[in-house]
Amino acid sequence: MWRELIDEHTREARFAPPATERELQRVEESLGHLLPDDLAGLLGETDGVVDANGYNLVFSADQVLQGNLEMRTYPALKRLYMAFDQLLFFSDAPGDGNLFAYALVPEGRPDIFVWDHRTDNRRCVAPSLEHFVKAWLTGRVQL
Repeated sequence: MWRELIDEHTREARFAPPATERELQRVEESLGHLLPDDLAGLLGETDGVVDANGYNLVFSADQVLQGNLEMRTYPALKRLYMAFDQLLFFSDAPGDGNLFAYALVPEGRPDIFVWDHRTDNRRCVAPSLEHFVKAWLTGRVQL
């Protein structure tokens, strides 16, 4: 489903081999929460997606794990920003340092947020991963 959705909007995206169940389980165990169903489904089809310009439309499972662990535990970030424990980062904005994430509370919320690294603002930009992917690929994602 995800590869077809992306192919509808661009033939230039690069896909990786699917993440294994074990890799996804490792991410969930290490972060202490389940991955949203749609993100787990996407990673199960392709372990990350890189767009035509070389930017991460969706991080690989390992990038999701490492990036979120760093955001949640790096001391300098803890001093500068509100806690990131309630966010699950899965993509970065091309060239500007902002990150895209799910809000983990309330559980099961499908909305996608952008975190602004300059202001620490967290703002909803899409009602679902599907809408986010379409907006990114059509140049309408809100930064």
